Amino acid sequence: MSTSRNRNTSRGINLSRIITLAFVLTTVYPILFVLLTSLKSTDEFYTNVWSYPHHFQWNNYSKALFDAHIGVYFTTSLIIVGISVICILILGALAGYALARLHVPYRNLILFLLLSTTFLPSETVIMPLYIMMSRMKLVGTYLSLIIPYIGWALPITIVIIQRFFVSLPNELIESARMDGCTETQTFRKVMAPLMLPALATCAIFSFVSLWGELLWASIALSMSKVRTIPFGILNFQSQFQTDWGPMAAAIALILIPLMIFFLFTQKYFVQGLTGGAVKG
Repeated sequence: MSTSRNRNTSRGINLSRIITLAFVLTTVYPILFVLLTSLKSTDEFYTNVWSYPHHFQWNNYSKALFDAHIGVYFTTSLIIVGISVICILILGALAGYALARLHVPYRNLILFLLLSTTFLPSETVIMPLYIMMSRMKLVGTYLSLIIPYIGWALPITIVIIQRFFVSLPNELIESARMDGCTETQTFRKVMAPLMLPALATCAIFSFVSLWGELLWASIALSMSKVRTIPFGILNFQSQFQTDWGPMAAAIALILIPLMIFFLFTQKYFVQGLTGGAVKG
């Protein structure tokens, strides 16, 4: 019986390893494909899509940065997404703490409504959002992206942070109140230092989803010279041909901030995902 059980356990472990390896390969290979394509000429790309670059075309990156103005679009995206993520984290932390630790009427209903907004397809809000931004005369400006980005990412951020605060022991708040701390002081001195894992999780989710957003950016900025990186990549496409080498280089430049950001926050990201699993 014990031998059979060990065999089943070993098979389960091997199966999970195979599934994990397959998932890693399907995730990593597109990144490698983009990096290799970014070092090819367009003619070489059309000759053999899957081949290794015979002559590294490093000038593809200079074309992407300077000729196609990806450097300018990179700065624009960094400003828009950076401001959006900071506002999302601040507002999400305050709202999450209030819904977790303060006596807010209809708290569960509020959380349900917040979650329900995440199931709405983005296409359903494009038209009313554009009309609202147009009447506010914000179309084509940074705010035409920052305000919607905050609204789209804030609900799930509030829910994640709220669940994190619920998982913390009540004794922390009670001891702070016994020491004479106000709610603001309790949040700032006691709760804020503990919420770094939850903030990192929300920051990664928000940054990744907003950094590559194209649909709303292409609509809000269609009549403006302002361009984000995903929208700016369309410059490589013409009616008859796509310059694949510089375009892949531009896509690689999009991936670099995401990978760097995740490398610095991965430890807190894992802690944030598991922080609300067990109530302390």
